[in-house]
Amino acid sequence: NRGLQATPQSTHSLRQSRSAVSTHSAAATAAKLRRARRSATKPPASPATHETMSASDSDEDTRSPEQRIKDGQEEFAEETKAGDALLKKVTKGEARPLSDFFFCIISARRPGNVVKMESTLKGCSPTWIVATGDKKAYEEGGATKVIEGGGLCASRNKGLELAKKLNKPCVQLSDDLKTISFVSCKEDKNWTKPSSLSAANLRAKAGQIEPVSPGAAAQYIDYQSKQTSSKLGGTYPCGNAGQGCAMAPVAAEHFVVGDFFVSQPSASCRFDEELTLKEDYDFTCQHIHAYGRVARCNRLTLLAEHYVNEGGAVSIRNATEEKKNIKRLRSKWPGVFLGSPRGDSEVRLIWDKRDVVLGGNRVFETYDVRGKLTVYDKDEQKDIRRKRLAKGEKRLAEAHASCLEEALLPPAAKKAKK
Repeated sequence: NRGLQATPQSTHSLRQSRSAVSTHSAAATAAKLRRARRSATKPPASPATHETMSASDSDEDTRSPEQRIKDGQEEFAEETKAGDALLKKVTKGEARPLSDFFFCIISARRPGNVVKMESTLKGCSPTWIVATGDKKAYEEGGATKVIEGGGLCASRNKGLELAKKLNKPCVQLSDDLKTISFVSCKEDKNWTKPSSLSAANLRAKAGQIEPVSPGAAAQYIDYQSKQTSSKLGGTYPCGNAGQGCAMAPVAAEHFVVGDFFVSQPSASCRFDEELTLKEDYDFTCQHIHAYGRVARCNRLTLLAEHYVNEGGAVSIRNATEEKKNIKRLRSKWPGVFLGSPRGDSEVRLIWDKRDVVLGGNRVFETYDVRGKLTVYDKDEQKDIRRKRLAKGEKRLAEAHASCLEEALLPPAAKKAKK
């Protein structure tokens, strides 16, 4: 899921390659300059006002939330014009209209994010699904459609159910979404796996990287889902365009991050409400297991502010909570979740490593070579072993019988068989 490993290179060249594939494109930089120029040309306050107001007060935006959203939408449409045009070209004019989607923003204790998020969603008519007791604060913040969903997974499931009733694809966004960008590479017409991460970085550097609107991104993901017969689609889970270009444009068995995804109304998968974190890992596995694949679009990169934005999952994220949720993931999906070099609170979803109980081709052992328990406690291990044997017993028995039969053959017969 992390793409290829970088080849050895100097610190200087590595910094250069990372800088070259940053999703902060020239278009985004130009947009910042335009905003700065607009701020610089605002008329100065009158002398009387200036004497009675502090510097911070004079910079305060006096527009209503509704007006700020309207103005922000016009500005954002200009910033994403080039990127949206690229996506429209890829979908060949076959994308659904925005009115055919149900857009919902999953949020808790962050009403201050309303203007920022709705400024990126022109034509999407988003519904905010918030924590219990938060509705009034979000309405005062400028949200026009707000419903209370409860906890994180309960809110996510509420969005899926509302979309299903409307028979529309459900587009779910996190409230701290920062940037979605599209990477256009000429190699994608006849894609072959690059020889290294450095080679992938060069592809991204030579390509065109543009910020795109959530609406256009949803249309692109929905289009790719249709092309691949998938019921769940999403973006590459971070903003590293080089790593994204190290993988095929659309991947079938990779993690779909919950910050931005599109789920089809015909899908029956729902979020596990026992999970408080990493619920999107479980949701991805459900889709792969039930429908054979997902459509993760690796040319769409994403940036969000998970670990620094107050409220939401940040308020409960700690080592104990991470460990509890990882334990549940590994209990439900034996063999699938490997450790991560990023630390004990992270995992890697490798579907090909799944146990026979999930249709894999290996028996996942819960003990490492030193006999140390690595995943389950004793009761969980017994339960997993029982389920595995119940579903995989015939296959394993046949394999053991074949090995035994060959082992009992006399030497001459073994030689003749070879």
